[in-house]
Amino acid sequence: MKYLEKLIKAVSTEGYDFATGSRIMPESDAKRPFKREFASRGYNSMVRLLLHSKLYDHQCGFKAFRRGPLFELLDEIENQHWFWDTELLVRAQYRGYRVLEFPVYWRHGGSSKVNFAKDIVGMGSEVFRLWWELFFPGLFSGKGKMFLTAFLALMILALAATFLGASEVLENIKQVSLGSLALASLVYCASWPLRGVRFQQILKRLGNHYGLGFLTGSIFISQSANVILPARIGDLSRMYILKKSKDLAFTTSFSSLTVERVFDIIAITFIAVLASSGVATRFELASWMESLIRFSGIAVLLFFVAIFTLSFRESRSKKEVRKETSANFSGEPLSKIKEFASTFIRQMSVIAVRPGAFLAVVASSLLIWGMDILTCFLVLKAFPTAGVDLSSAFTISLVFLAVALGNIAKTFPVTPGAIGTYEVALTAVFGLGGIRPELGFTVAVLDHIIKNSITLLGGGLALSELGFRWREVLSTNTDTLKGM
Repeated sequence: MKYLEKLIKAVSTEGYDFATGSRIMPESDAKRPFKREFASRGYNSMVRLLLHSKLYDHQCGFKAFRRGPLFELLDEIENQHWFWDTELLVRAQYRGYRVLEFPVYWRHGGSSKVNFAKDIVGMGSEVFRLWWELFFPGLFSGKGKMFLTAFLALMILALAATFLGASEVLENIKQVSLGSLALASLVYCASWPLRGVRFQQILKRLGNHYGLGFLTGSIFISQSANVILPARIGDLSRMYILKKSKDLAFTTSFSSLTVERVFDIIAITFIAVLASSGVATRFELASWMESLIRFSGIAVLLFFVAIFTLSFRESRSKKEVRKETSANFSGEPLSKIKEFASTFIRQMSVIAVRPGAFLAVVASSLLIWGMDILTCFLVLKAFPTAGVDLSSAFTISLVFLAVALGNIAKTFPVTPGAIGTYEVALTAVFGLGGIRPELGFTVAVLDHIIKNSITLLGGGLALSELGFRWREVLSTNTDTLKGM
């Protein structure tokens, strides 16, 4: 507190708009636990690098503001939690306000509350969000995101087509059978009610009963958002719709979506394993293909080990946890976290651990992905010059393997809507099976165009039917969900 006079004078008489103490400047005298020091320096370095901040320490709890500049920035600040002061200081510098940072003497009191996994994801996403807003302001709106995604898609696909031979790709497109493409589109359209039925069954087992049309529409919207937004954060859109329309608890929507995603991976991995054995007589899988299959298999295994372990521990310590929580943490954030975790584990166990529910969701997931693969098979069939026997077990296995690996590759958030990664995976697998790379690429592109176009069209119709807007569902975040 000996620096209080310096802090106040900075904004009252020395002409600065914002002032903040710093525990990280070379002249600072600060001692903190290693974990907190390591996390703080890493975080602040990332802010300096990505957000072009000139400050060393953005979260020192020793700040002063001039009222006018502060109130001019408040409406721009979206985060209301740990990222608030970082966003304020970064925006202040971006707007040209004078910001003073000075070293302080600091000794940490109490144990560290740093949670690496949670904080890295939460703060990292906020840094990315602010970077996007500051340096691509016109692209952060709903329509802007669609424009950006379309631009990225065109760039990636144009580069790939140029590399493989644009003239050959165009020649392939001229020979395509429109009837087969139309049939492929119908098959993919038919898979959407199945997605709604699966999600309906998951929610029903969790004690929530909603209409098939509403649920299918919400899936259309969230999947449309996933086409537009990176890292599958479009799933938040479905949670937002369920909360606003049906007042579904955040925990339930989160656990139901987690179940859906996990069983998608289970179905795709199972298909990939079977298909890889079907093509083993002709070629060996590339190392990246084996790695993808192994990665998804290990992820599924770890998930179920975690669920079984946590469910067992939860059932044994339920009474003790409730007693301890009631006695010591009533109304505290830790109590809410424990309650959320307990509810999440219980709801996941209802689907993932019970054999009847497990088999039902696996069966529906296999059917959904089977129709997704059939769509791609019909697109391949639309090319009379494919040069492969489409009725052979090898070709069928090849298509199954290509689509399965393409969708496993989608789990890595490299591009919005997995544009590019999906096409590259399919082209590579088709190439190993004897399909010309330029033809395989053309099939992959048309397959993805059909699926994404139907998804976006259905999402637009569902938005109109359910009374939402693109801007509303595309800007959804976890703070919005918690505040509802």
